[in-house]
Amino acid sequence: MEKFTADIFLNSGIKQLSQPEKGYRFSIDPFILAAHIKKIDHKKILDAGCGCGIIPLILAVKSSCCKITGIEIQEELYLCAKKNITANKFENTINIIHGDINNIHPPDINGKTDIIVSNPPYIKKGSGRLNPDSQKAIARHEITLDIDILFKCSSRLLKKKGKLYLIFPASRSADLFSTMERYKFSPYFIRLVHITQNAPARFIILCAEKNSSRSCIACPPFYIYTQNNKSEKIFSDEYLSIFQGM
Repeated sequence: MEKFTADIFLNSGIKQLSQPEKGYRFSIDPFILAAHIKKIDHKKILDAGCGCGIIPLILAVKSSCCKITGIEIQEELYLCAKKNITANKFENTINIIHGDINNIHPPDINGKTDIIVSNPPYIKKGSGRLNPDSQKAIARHEITLDIDILFKCSSRLLKKKGKLYLIFPASRSADLFSTMERYKFSPYFIRLVHITQNAPARFIILCAEKNSSRSCIACPPFYIYTQNNKSEKIFSDEYLSIFQGM
């Protein structure tokens, strides 16, 4: 049986969060992505591939007035997410569904949604060594979910001019934009995430709007680390700020 760790978030609306001890464990990506999702009061939100439920929990802490559905294909992560929602008393805000987003239709989530968020698998089919841990492999490799599936399903599940938020490797920006165009989404805003100021972008944060032709906002870069007056690498103020509202 899978062992889990119980992580404590001090001074946070998330009191306790369990995740697999040796299977897939989230990194900083969901925190950075969730910090860019604004104006969620009274919105319906769907997290495609919610894992242990970290993004739904972060968003529920931001607003108790939204309704969030998490979709998770892996049973152990689904059960973990359910446990985390109950442990943090967000049962009235968050619902977790065990299933494949390919098989989810608007009636399954009580109608079309305003926002879809996803931290999707990022290793392209046929590239990279497949992780021997199946949980990690499915979370990181495009096995059950890829950006084509994500945009296709988002087109079906989002309301008109609904928004899709995702974080993806900057090196695959061309794939991201060509897929977005194919499914008639337009970029609402983009933001590049850098580890340090002099490093190439590691991730791209994209907010894409369904059936829209508005101009794209290119936001200033997001830096995880900066340097102090002693040239020491420290977390940037903006990076630290994303944890303060939790």
